[in-house]
Amino acid sequence: MTDKDGKTHPWTNHAPPESLIDKQRKYAKEVLPPQFAELIELTEKPFIQAIADVLSPHCVFYDGRVVLCGDAVAEFRPHTAASTSQAAFHALKLDEYLRQTEVEWREFEDEVLEYARNGVEHGIKLGNWSQFQKHPMSNRLAMADS
Repeated sequence: MTDKDGKTHPWTNHAPPESLIDKQRKYAKEVLPPQFAELIELTEKPFIQAIADVLSPHCVFYDGRVVLCGDAVAEFRPHTAASTSQAAFHALKLDEYLRQTEVEWREFEDEVLEYARNGVEHGIKLGNWSQFQKHPMSNRLAMADS
């Protein structure tokens, strides 16, 4: 990502070129509801943030002596607004499993990773739909409208 001064940034660009900002504001007016387009227009210092899909292949290590939870397992995209629910789910599951006399860490890991995978996949689908109108049900929705 190249800023207005020609400097590149790997993750966040706090000073995008004015031409890009103008282009995005015009696009927002064309595709967003008026309330959201107005928010884009009123944003004084817009920035660009790279979105990365992160999912750990494991969350239990050393026979349960190290357990990853929340964003350490999977980083959900911001538009899902689901990171807090992921952390809460992991905390509840950890509490549930730790109350057992014999913890089945493989079962815990399977449950936690399934939740994480679903959250990451959901974020990707929402992102594709909102940016490119490529929702997995878009063909079915189009057929229903005709």
